Formats: sequence, C-alpha cells, structure tokens
Amino acid sequence: MKIDPITLEVIRNRLIAASRDIRRTVERAAYSPILYEVVDFSCGILDSEANLIAETPGLPIFLANLGYAVTSTYETIGRDNLHPGDVILCNDPYNGGGTHCPDLVALCPAFHEGKIRGWAAFRGHTVDMGGIYPGGWYSDTVEVFQEGFRLPPVKLLIEGKPNDDVFRLIRANTRVPDAVLGDIRAMVAAVRKGSQRFVDVIATYGLDVTLAALEELLAQGERLARAAVSRIPDGTYRAEAILDGDGNDDKPLDEKILLALTITVKGDEMTADFTGTGPQNRGPMNTPEPSTISAARYAFKIVTTPHLPSNEGFFRALKIVIPDGSFLKPRFPAACAMWPTPSTTIPDLFLKALAPAIPDQVRGGHFGDAMANFIYGVDPRTAKYYVCAEADAGGYGGKPTEDGEAALFSMTLGDTYNVPSEVVEVRYPWRVERYELSQDSGGAGKFRGGLGVERDYRLSSDAGLTVTTDRVKYTPPWGLFGGKPGTTNLTIVHRRDGTEEKWRKISNLPLKAGETLTFRGGGGGGYGSPLERDPSKVLEDVQNEYVSLESAKDDYGVVIEKGAIDLAATKKLRASLDKGEKKEPARGKAHRP
Repeated sequence: MKIDPITLEVIRNRLIAASRDIRRTVERAAYSPILYEVVDFSCGILDSEANLIAETPGLPIFLANLGYAVTSTYETIGRDNLHPGDVILCNDPYNGGGTHCPDLVALCPAFHEGKIRGWAAFRGHTVDMGGIYPGGWYSDTVEVFQEGFRLPPVKLLIEGKPNDDVFRLIRANTRVPDAVLGDIRAMVAAVRKGSQRFVDVIATYGLDVTLAALEELLAQGERLARAAVSRIPDGTYRAEAILDGDGNDDKPLDEKILLALTITVKGDEMTADFTGTGPQNRGPMNTPEPSTISAARYAFKIVTTPHLPSNEGFFRALKIVIPDGSFLKPRFPAACAMWPTPSTTIPDLFLKALAPAIPDQVRGGHFGDAMANFIYGVDPRTAKYYVCAEADAGGYGGKPTEDGEAALFSMTLGDTYNVPSEVVEVRYPWRVERYELSQDSGGAGKFRGGLGVERDYRLSSDAGLTVTTDRVKYTPPWGLFGGKPGTTNLTIVHRRDGTEEKWRKISNLPLKAGETLTFRGGGGGGYGSPLERDPSKVLEDVQNEYVSLESAKDDYGVVIEKGAIDLAATKKLRASLDKGEKKEPARGKAHRP
C-alpha cells in the first residue's frame, strides 16, 4: 500500500509523541532522582518484529537494547503466551537486559484484533538491585552472579493484574525497596500509556494504513542513511584506544585493554569491525553485544544523519562485526557491571578513524567516561538507607568551526542531566561546597576543547563510595589535526587528617563524616593547532577564566599584559613555538560558571 506523505508524517509524529508520553510519565511518577532528574533512561515504540520505530531523546546507548528485550521476550515467554494487559520486566544482561543488572526494561505489547502489532518499551537505571555492594556498578566483580538480582523476561502484570510473586522477589533483593518498587510502578504506568497510544493510532488510521506507514518509515530511514554513507569517501579507516582496566586501583584485575576499530566504507554501506579488540576481561569491564551494537549505531548516526529521528531502518546500511569472547561480546557468566566504560569510547573512535575522510564532520576526543559514582549509607535525618547514583560532566572535543561544549555528560549518556545541588542537599546527607568549570581542562587548539567540571561534597555522616573512571592513564581525550589533549578524569577523597587519596576505580570505599569528595571530569581535546587560534578568542578565554595566563602563553603563544594582547610579543613567541620550542601545558584553578 502506498501512503501519502502527510499521513506518514502525522503517524511518525504521533508515535514519537507516544514515546514522549512514556518519558513524561516516568519523570512525573518516579521516586529516584536518577530517573526524574538525571533522566537515565530511554523510551521507544517498536513494531511487532522488534524494530525501533520511534523514540524520545534519552540515552542513545539504548538504541539496540530495546529491540533485544522484545526478541528475548519472544524466546523466553513465547509470542503465543502474551496477552493484552501483560507487562514484561527484565534486566538479565544475558537475557533481555543487554547492559547490567541495575538497568530495568519494562515492555507492554500493543494488541489489535488479537495480535501483537507493536510494543511500548522503557529502559532505565534503578539505584540498587542487590549485588555485592550497593548501587550495582562495581570495579572488582568477576562474575555476573555477584552483580545483583537478575530477571529474565517475566510477566510483572498478567492481563492487567500485578504478579505479586515478582514484586515480592524484587522487594527481597534490593537495599532500597521503596525507591526501586516506586520506580518500577512508574515504568509500568508509562509503558501501558505508550501501548495505548500505539493502539490509538491504529484506531484512527486503520491497521493497513498504520502497518504501511511503519514499513515506509523504515524504508525512508534506510534511504537517508545510505545516501549519507555514499557521501563518505570509500576506504578503510582505523583507530584504537587503550583503556585503563578494571579492578580497584590498589588491586587491578585487567590492565591496558585494547579497543580496536576498523571502518570500511564501500558505496552506500559501512562496516564497523572490532576485530583485534582484547578478550573478555576477568573483571566487570565487559560490554554485552546489544550494547556494543548500540554504541556503534550511535556513532554511525553522528556521521550520517545526526539531526533526523531514529528508527531501525537507518541502521540497515551498517554492518557490525564483533569478535565472540571479546570484552565487546563476552560469554556468560562474565561480569559486566562496567559495561558503559568501553562503549563510551566507541563513538570517539568512529570520529577519530573517519577524521581523514570527513574532517569537517568530526571533533576531538571527549572526556570519554560516564564517571559513575555511588554514595550510600544511612541518612541520620531519616534513619533510612539511601543510594545516590550520579554521573559527572566533562568537556567535548573542539570542532572544525567552534570550540567543544563544556560540562556535558559522556556521549553515550546523551540527553541526561545533573542532579541540581538543591535537590542533592535535600535528598542526601551532605553539602555541595563547590560546582565549577575546571580552568585549562580543555585541550588547546584552533578550536579549544570544552571544559570539565569539578564538584565537592562534604559528608555529614559516614558512607560508602564506589567510583569507576577510565581514559586516564593511556588514552586521554585526544586532539585532532594538531590540537592538544584535554585533561583526564579523577576522584579525590579529602580525609579528616588532611591527607588526600586519588582514585580512578574503587568499590565500597569507607568514608567518614566531615570528609570531602572531589569529582573532576576531564576536558575535551582541541581541534587544529592552538597557534592558529585567534588571539582575541584567547584573550576572551582568559577574561572568562576558561584559560589561564600561563596556558595562553605556553599553549597558544599569546602574550597578554595588563589585560591586553601584546601583538609584537605574540608574533615572536608563536614563531618560536612553531619551530618546536614548546613548554608543558599549564593547569590552572577551577572556575565557577
């Protein structure tokens, strides 16, 4: 059936609106700031064959995982055993989950005339699903059995009625049952609403028109993606990164982990081949295959059709090769609590590999890590256990025509937000003492890398801490075409006796009341030689305290005296630096935005 373009666009946008209804419901009904403030989730509408049709802004790293949850549901429960009113819940990394145990998936089938015609899907982070320590995100686990309560696809609602057995199992396996079950109820309400919105489209336009629209949306996405790929010069492009490793800093498990990528462009097709990537790790830095696919899809979207809505059709032009048994496709029961760490670098590698082919469409490396941190303990104000899960923001790489963005979360975290300081201080027993942009953190370049962020928490009671930070030792945020690297990520514990502990990775570190935590997100890499940066822009950066006077001189070759540029001295210094007489880059103080 041929469908007219106006009807097609109306149906497309109604399905996008359905996914937005899922999002709005969770934001209004969830119990945990990780959902209603950070928006650590993704929502989508899928067809009956698990093809993504529409999504709302959220975590792009979930682009493939929602469909995987639907196919796992068919395999585990059976299509014929699903009925109107059913709601499915799962989180098993190896059966329906595809990430790690804290990420829950809620699914609701949309029935019409007794058959499944589509799905409403939600995936979001919960603050605790059991596991060896609170939070569900660890650096030192060695098998998935240590990482939390795992649910294969199960019916949480059976024909509209709660399955109390499953609710009781979840309550018995989380440290914060009120928050987790409250979040789950929000997920259930959300996907039920999304499913009804799908059925409403069928009721309005009829089944035949709706199915024809879904087919055309996928075909249209494929045509647009193939056209974009055909504009990239044919060739083979390579890039690699060395990740720091997992385990705790004082007791590492895996170190110097190779992530290799070869991109082949031929006509209107692209192949992303991860052959050469290291074997699965003993520790938790393993990314299940669906999440590796998601990261590659996100990167593909950046270089092809970044401004268009996503659906499954856009990715038909992308072939992905992942070695079985590598840390990008681990075998059960490999630990995978740190699955986001490798996946965060994949989009960076895409841009680095393709830089020679499309220099006007890439950027320097970004700070490259989710910088997840978890603080937990008993709140003395309420005598209740709490788990606070947050990410930290950093800088993105400089671009061909402008500086990189400052204070954003990592690329694969997409449209997530920080928890406002006011909310943090109300919800948790500590005080926010500092929240600043970090001076000189952006890599120098013709277009500077974006700045990282520093924040300090002073604890008012004893607590525990888990942090997992990477891209520090071996692969800092790289610059492109002569740009310099950005600074790296770090967590600092200021003890009561005046000592400092610097951590990249540590699980369940004891903290005492009165101690202060500093979370420092790195900066982005620069684009182009810093000696080509407009001196007036350097002066503006110095005035805004983004760049120190020392860095202006040492990295950019700009001499500033009494608030003005000394043009003669600048010309002389730049000529000298251009001959290789360069000094180490400066690192200044933090700057309050």
